[in-house]
Amino acid sequence: MIKHSEKIIFLFVIIGAIFFARTLYPTISGVPSLANTNQSQTAIAQSETSPPMLILPQTTISITTRPGGNIINASTSLNSTTTTMNSVFSKINETPIPNFSNEAYLVADLSTGATLSGSNITARWPTASITKLLTATLVIDQLSMNTQITITPQMFAADPTEETLVVGGTYTVEDLLHVMLMPSSNVAAEAMADFIGRAQFINEMNQRAQAWGMNNTYFGDPSGLSATNQSTATDLLTLAQHVYHDYLRILSITDTRTITITELNSGKKIAVTSINNFAGEQDFVGGKTGYTDQAGDNLLSIFSYDGHPVLIIVLNTVDRFGDTSKLYAWFRANYK
Repeated sequence: MIKHSEKIIFLFVIIGAIFFARTLYPTISGVPSLANTNQSQTAIAQSETSPPMLILPQTTISITTRPGGNIINASTSLNSTTTTMNSVFSKINETPIPNFSNEAYLVADLSTGATLSGSNITARWPTASITKLLTATLVIDQLSMNTQITITPQMFAADPTEETLVVGGTYTVEDLLHVMLMPSSNVAAEAMADFIGRAQFINEMNQRAQAWGMNNTYFGDPSGLSATNQSTATDLLTLAQHVYHDYLRILSITDTRTITITELNSGKKIAVTSINNFAGEQDFVGGKTGYTDQAGDNLLSIFSYDGHPVLIIVLNTVDRFGDTSKLYAWFRANYK
């Protein structure tokens, strides 16, 4: 009887131990408890509505809004970068970058594409009239400089404040290029695009951007008026390289301070003046201004330093010429 009792006691101890263990570890048998099942379902629901955050080194998620709440920029952007790899310039000093407020800036060796300094260089931003640089490349490739275009009301509607061109006026493509690139005429851009075929032209703008590797760039019109025209400082570096190597006519026009064009129907001569403060300066090679309410002040500038091209881009700055001058002075103090 004693042994039989011991067996019964031992059996109860084993059963109690198993019950206690399952209480502490509800999935020990491979079947979760009801409480654990509810917790698992909650976790699954949270993962569907809140995906895990990806941590990208040295990057930030930049979301820019404008009045009305429309998001015009939502991209992963490199805060800053500096590399002299493959640059023809050698660093000689460590002077800090001057302080100024802008959305993004880039200083680069244009001949090699090496970035010497930059901030938010992969963040997308409205290009405004910097768009006209790519527009000019297509015009030069497709139209003769002697081609004559008459301004229609539809073309003029792009910018009723236009002061140089008139509805019914006829101009050569060469003159329209000067008006588009010097005082930054939106009507001139629309006129040449419309002459080729506006929808086709815009499609070709985006095809060219993709072919050149400008993968974060989109164009919605030939002038840059729309905020849908967006790019990054690194993509604009690529654009500047193509312009510098293959489209010297564009650089020559953008470095011109004043010129006279002719309205062919009347023979009237019209003086055209650049709005780029650097135009005509000895070391300025060329570039393009840009401004809209959504983009702010943009500026792409190419300078010649010791026979080599230096690119400076500023986006959404309150003083595009002043900030560019500061960056160029910083470059000259730190590189040779």
